[in-house]
Amino acid sequence: MPISRRQGLVATVGFTLAMLLAPLSSQAQSFAPMKPKVGFVFLGPIGDLGWTWTHNQGRLKLAKETGVQTVAVENVPEADKARIQSTIDRLIERGYNVIVGNAFGFSDAFLAAAKAHPNVVFLNGGGNTSAPNLESFNGRTYEPMYLAGMVAGKETKTNKLGFVGANPIPLVLWDINAFALGAQKVNPKAVVTVSFTGTWYDPVKEQAAAKALIEQGVDVLAQHQDTPGVQIAAEQAGIKSIGFNADMSKSAPHANMTSEQFDWGVYLVKTINALKAGTWKSAGNSFMGISDGVVDLSPIRSMVDPAVAKQVMAVRQQIVDKKLNVFEGPIYDQSGKEVVASGTHPTDAELWQMRYLVKGVNGALPQ
Repeated sequence: MPISRRQGLVATVGFTLAMLLAPLSSQAQSFAPMKPKVGFVFLGPIGDLGWTWTHNQGRLKLAKETGVQTVAVENVPEADKARIQSTIDRLIERGYNVIVGNAFGFSDAFLAAAKAHPNVVFLNGGGNTSAPNLESFNGRTYEPMYLAGMVAGKETKTNKLGFVGANPIPLVLWDINAFALGAQKVNPKAVVTVSFTGTWYDPVKEQAAAKALIEQGVDVLAQHQDTPGVQIAAEQAGIKSIGFNADMSKSAPHANMTSEQFDWGVYLVKTINALKAGTWKSAGNSFMGISDGVVDLSPIRSMVDPAVAKQVMAVRQQIVDKKLNVFEGPIYDQSGKEVVASGTHPTDAELWQMRYLVKGVNGALPQ
């Protein structure tokens, strides 16, 4: 969905405030043991093979492992607040007492619904609002994207990498930056050229952006987009690629080397079991990484040098063991300004307000 620079900055502030206020929300209310009936409100189609597909896989895992009743409503536009609210209202009228979303753009509507329905629990993947009965959740995608950058940095022959990003908001920027830093770790000559599509879900735009980068000579493409469109463009051009959201190797069997992937079922099962037990409190914003089992790198394909795969897996273990933070300073932005000091790393609040591209990334943030 298109997002302006001003919207991106407003979103950034909202995310930062949500992170700072989260501890206050988590102390406000606990819920008595309940019998959850879970309604899902999805931004896109469950067949997108990306973002919404992974959330639906989480729904299916939740139903299988906990036995709770679930239902999903697809293709609810972020920009249509009236429709979001009417969808939520219909689910509640049908007896659903836990409502799960999967869009940043649902944030305000979910907050309004949480205030209107204090006895219903709301969970929103990718959101930035919180309340005693509302928790936003997301993954530390920058961890596997750093590892994916290492793969790309080792496998490139031209030292030219491309990245197709959706909207220039922090959770996209930290993936671009982590990818570039991972590539530079193993290949200081690697340069990442970025293109923003201004949409989360548009296979045609995604492929067009990818093809434009290919014309500039990149030989590895990565993405933060909801469909395998970038992977398909790489497959057609005979270059390598890195997927996002899910293992995208089936969409590009000769191009895809690995992908960042989610397992939302881990979060959902844990949360719904806590609601059953009466131990759940809103964390405000639940932010989970590789060590939590919510994000990871999909299996590195055999086309990648085994020595590279071994090196990447060793770094992955350092992340799991909390021995490595991928944004450890010093880090410099495109202008050469130090944005992370040596021996430090950004706090979560600082990650949510990231508004720069690191040195070694070509391309400007949209105005």
